[in-house]
Order: sequence, then structure tokens, then C-alpha cells
Amino acid sequence: MSTAQTLTPGNQTVNQELNVTSEPVRMDVIEEIAVLAAGTQRPARIWGNTDRATVAAEALWILARRTGLDGRGDEAYTSVQDLVANLMHLCEQEGITRGEVTFASLVSTAEMHYQAELEEG
Repeated sequence: MSTAQTLTPGNQTVNQELNVTSEPVRMDVIEEIAVLAAGTQRPARIWGNTDRATVAAEALWILARRTGLDGRGDEAYTSVQDLVANLMHLCEQEGITRGEVTFASLVSTAEMHYQAELEEG
């Protein structure tokens, strides 16, 4: 099992195990990760990819609680799909995506950022 390092608010390095199992991630795991963000300062300091994932878990957990997908047995990918679909609705309704700026182009750019951040370590 691999680990990732992140800094806590007190600048202490913490190793966190990354999920590398074939079992679907449940929302209770997302909740545990989201709790890590609760005690941190605003705006969040991003020291690495684990911090990026923690902020995303916090957003996903908020959506899951709001939509009732926060049960311990609920699978996280369902909430991720709902979040993406809801973002699509928001972008369309508010004109964030129009013309050449499609949701697919936003996802493509996000993928490039993700790949670059992976290379940063």
C-alpha cells in the first residue's frame, strides 16, 4: 500500500495511506478525509496532491450530505457522478460553458492540470 505525505495545520508531516484496493470507496471514507479539512485554515493551503484531494473530499461530502448520499454503505463514485452532473447543470444555466468553452473542454484542461500536479509529486 502506498502513502502520501501532507502537512497538517501545525506543519507536521503526516503519512496517509492511499486506497489501492479493488473495493469501491464508501462515503464513510470520504467523510473521514473531509474531517481532516474541517480544522484547517481558510483559504486552504495546498502543499501537495493529498491536500488537493482533501479539499475535494470536503466538497464531495457537503454534496453527499445535502443529497442524502452520505450513508456509510453509499459508494463514493455515485456522489462524484452527481457532483459532475450538477456542475454541468450549473455551467449551462449560468453561461459558464458556452461557445468554445464546453464542459468537455473544462474537463480536458482539468486533466492537464491533474497530470502536471502528479508530476510535481
